[in-house]
Amino acid sequence: MRIPKGWFVLYQPEYKSPSVFDLNDLGRFKFFPSVSKPYGARMIVDEIFNIQIQCLYLMEEEYVDQSNGQRYSHVNQELLISLDPDLAMDNEGVKAMVSDRKIVDEIIAVHKEWYESSVPLKEGEIDREELEKALITAIDRRKKIIFKELERKNHLWIKSVLPRKITDFKRGLYPRMAGELYPQYQQQGGEDDADALIRKINLFSCIYDDEEMIKPDGTTWRDEDEQWNCWVSLVGSESEANRLTSVMKTVFPPVQKELTWELGM
Repeated sequence: MRIPKGWFVLYQPEYKSPSVFDLNDLGRFKFFPSVSKPYGARMIVDEIFNIQIQCLYLMEEEYVDQSNGQRYSHVNQELLISLDPDLAMDNEGVKAMVSDRKIVDEIIAVHKEWYESSVPLKEGEIDREELEKALITAIDRRKKIIFKELERKNHLWIKSVLPRKITDFKRGLYPRMAGELYPQYQQQGGEDDADALIRKINLFSCIYDDEEMIKPDGTTWRDEDEQWNCWVSLVGSESEANRLTSVMKTVFPPVQKELTWELGM
């Protein structure tokens, strides 16, 4: 799902699949891709409640990838449209940016549908408090969808490597930190038992084990955000992920220093 980094889908019409939003993130194609509609628009929001309209539309355009010489004949063009403080859209400004009237009409219609169905009003004005609550709910919902998809994509390789990591940890590092690790976790508000803590720590090891961001199945993480989101999804919440990283930063360095000294490094 192509979306700017740090943004979440707030509202999207029910386009038949595949739509322009289902195409690959690169957005370049050697032939005109099969889609139900060659353009689409949706509302997106970031975590500080900025709202924009994202429009994608296919157009014929020659492109040569300088890194490998690959030639493309079509691109999935992106247009981001900011809203006024009152969440209105500059229709004339959009018409000046996009020459295709059908695309302009789609953008205007999607904005109108979202505004009329989702923006809370109070005495004719936007109810900012209720709007913020609605945006928080929408962002949380989208995060859950992202987390669930990351779990699905990475479940098999994590399942295959996690048992060995847990065994190695229990035989190696854990005896050196057993007296500190779980008490520190409890002190920072952790509620799981020691076995669950060990499992979560080794899930972290699975995800962050390779500095080149290569997974054990040979695929790569898209970016650091994808790694972090997968970690959050597996441990249950962002607060738990932050707690666990804090615990590891507190407990692990003295043990690593001790091992370094013993090995004479």
